[in-house]
Amino acid sequence: MMDIQPFVMFSNSHLVTLLIIISIAILLPAIIKNKRREDKLLIAKVLGCAAICLELVKPFVWHYSMDFPWARLIPIHMCNLSTIFIGIFLLTDKRIFFEVSFFWGIGGGINALLTPDVPDAFPDPQYILFFFGHGFLIVAIAFACISLKNRPTLTSVRNGIVFSLATLPLIYFINKIVGPPANYWYLGVKPVGESLLDLFPDPPMHIPVLITLGVILFYLIYSPYWIYDHLKKQDAL
Repeated sequence: MMDIQPFVMFSNSHLVTLLIIISIAILLPAIIKNKRREDKLLIAKVLGCAAICLELVKPFVWHYSMDFPWARLIPIHMCNLSTIFIGIFLLTDKRIFFEVSFFWGIGGGINALLTPDVPDAFPDPQYILFFFGHGFLIVAIAFACISLKNRPTLTSVRNGIVFSLATLPLIYFINKIVGPPANYWYLGVKPVGESLLDLFPDPPMHIPVLITLGVILFYLIYSPYWIYDHLKKQDAL
């Protein structure tokens, strides 16, 4: 039986996991991109259903297999909601769900993959479930962008920021109502593992910093599209 070691950021197992997720997120949508529209839409429905089901099933796995308290398992962390939203988008083609999921998923999902809130390394079940869930989110977003040719706009940035600011107080009060160990969006306590939040003031004074960083991050995520559009306009002149 393989010994389970404490998680070490950017260890061999962590880097291999990231490489697998990146490879699937790039190659799978690129292959599907060339299929017939009907096939792509069918795959979108399957992925959409799988994304929503994953977030509904995970709390039961965490609770009954790993003894996590229900207070920690409401699927309203940013990455949970991102997965649900990309699932809804793939099923309904409602634009707002893509916009929010894109920025939350890229910003929060990639940060979670780089600085995961897990105590032990592979093959610990918590490690596997964490990376599977966040990896699936990145793959689903990549599918929506590459295979279905969706992309954000400057309006998407504004929509994502407004939606985030409107949702944050609700998440904060849910934490207060449910009580510890509820810590959604890490508004109450910093994550167990190493993360950027270690550089921030102690909660709740870190929230204004989080908001500022979030707004900057949204524009940084959009910047490659802005640069591409700017260069395209220059070539057209």
